[in-house]
Formats: sequence, structure tokens, C-alpha cells
Amino acid sequence: MMHPCFYPAGDREYWLELWRNAREAYALERRVMRSEAELVKNWNRRARNFAHKTGDEEARKKRQSLVTWLEEKGALHPQADVLDIGSGPGNYTLAMAGRSRSVTALEPASEMVKLLQQRLQEEQVDNVQIITKTWQEVDLSRDAMEGKYDLAFASMTPGVQDPETLDKLIGASHGYCYLSAFSGPRWGQAQRELWQMFFGEEMGANPGDILYPFGLVYSMGYRPELRFVFSNWVQEEPVEKAVEELCTFFWSYLEITPEERGIITRYIEDRAVQGVYRQENRVCQGMMLWHVQEIF
Repeated sequence: MMHPCFYPAGDREYWLELWRNAREAYALERRVMRSEAELVKNWNRRARNFAHKTGDEEARKKRQSLVTWLEEKGALHPQADVLDIGSGPGNYTLAMAGRSRSVTALEPASEMVKLLQQRLQEEQVDNVQIITKTWQEVDLSRDAMEGKYDLAFASMTPGVQDPETLDKLIGASHGYCYLSAFSGPRWGQAQRELWQMFFGEEMGANPGDILYPFGLVYSMGYRPELRFVFSNWVQEEPVEKAVEELCTFFWSYLEITPEERGIITRYIEDRAVQGVYRQENRVCQGMMLWHVQEIF
């Protein structure tokens, strides 16, 4: 049996160091070559495709299930003021707006904001405020957001990606915090194999795994409710579209010259059937919810 001192679950410094070391060791963190502003512009290019991919019936049912869970736990109610960090085109913003007093949607990508504004107008929703910033740019004191919200909500967003941004999430709420992230492997076979081709190394373990924020929050005395949801992501696309999506992914880490594009194109063509590339990826999403006033 492992002696308790070998696994100091309640030691905040242990989890801080563990998470920071994981980020430093992660190949994608080490090799990113774009600024925050450039990455936001990349989200602008991806906005419509992202909205389309997350707008199907299966995704809608999953959002409905989550929102119902938040209501059952008392985190979402008609008098709640909600902060949606990294709202994107408003999938959760709209789902929560009809069940709360107000939602503040934080989203830095202007094309995502346009899609959200269009949806708000079409659905005649008038209790949503939009702030066009990254979570990293927010100063809780300066922006009058300290302890302001009944629910600080962050779903699968790069906004909350380290101890500092997690602390900020907690600091924005006087009630509940919700955070979701991948649990285990994130990227599909194509990304992993092409990464090996380009860089001669494995991607490594994902420092965005829900394990790290869960451990840190636990060490702070909270006892989050933790849930896991498994999904099979199936992607079937024409060769040209699959190539473009992979070029968009690798753009963050290298210059997409004709040579790099050629490598990606040959990879996809070799695995396509009748001009269609199919990739299936089983993923797990971890979701945790806790109240900032309930410390063990």
C-alpha cells in the first residue's frame, strides 16, 4: 500500500507544480509559434465550421442534459447571473439565457461574436451581454467581475488552462463554478501521426486533462462533483476539406509551406475511400461543479 505522503492529494503546491510541469513538457505547448492575437484570428476563420459541427441534434441534447443537471444542483435558476467563459457562437449562452436572469458571454473572436449576435436577434434574447476579451485579458477587479456571478461557467475552453486562469474562474463567482475539459487523449489519429512525421516526437500527455484542475481544486478544500461523458466522434469529409482542417491545426506550430501541405495531402489521400476521409475518435469529457463557499 502506498504511504499517504507519496501522494499528497491535499497539498496545493504539489498540484501547482504537477500542472505546470505537465504544461512545460507538452509538445504542443513548447512548439506553439503564434501569438494570442493570431490564435484568436484563427478562431475567426474556424467560426462557421465550429458552429456547424456543434449545432447538430446530438450536441443539442448533450447541452440540454448539462443545463438540466445545473438546474437540479441549484447552480442555474431564474435569478442567476451567469458568466460564460469562451462562449463561442453561443451554444451554452443561449441554453442558459432562458433559465437565468442574465448571461455575460465572454468571447474574443469577432466572427464568433457575430454568430452569437445573429442568434440572439433571431431568437429574440435580450438578457445577454457580450464582452469581447480573452479570459487572460480580464482583470476581475478592474472589470468589476470579482465575485459577481452566481455561476462561472467554462466549457471546453482554452480560456481556463492553468492555475492562474482557474483561480480567476473561482474569483468571479460567489456561488458555483463549472469547468469541463478532456479526460485522457484529446487528438485523433491523423493529428498524432502527422505530428510524429513533422516533429519526430509524440504529442505527449494533455496538460488540459480535467485531472489537473480537479486535483488543484480538491487541494484547496473543495469537493467538486465530477462526471464523465464518453463520446465517439466520427468525421467524414471530402479530401480537400480534411486537408484544410489539418493545415489549420498545424498552422499553430509550423509554417504551412507547399511541402507541408503536400505531406498532409498525401496522408489523407492514402487513407481516403472514394474521395472521402473518415476518422473516428473515442473521447472522454470530464465535468466538475462546486460551490465556492463550501470548503471542506
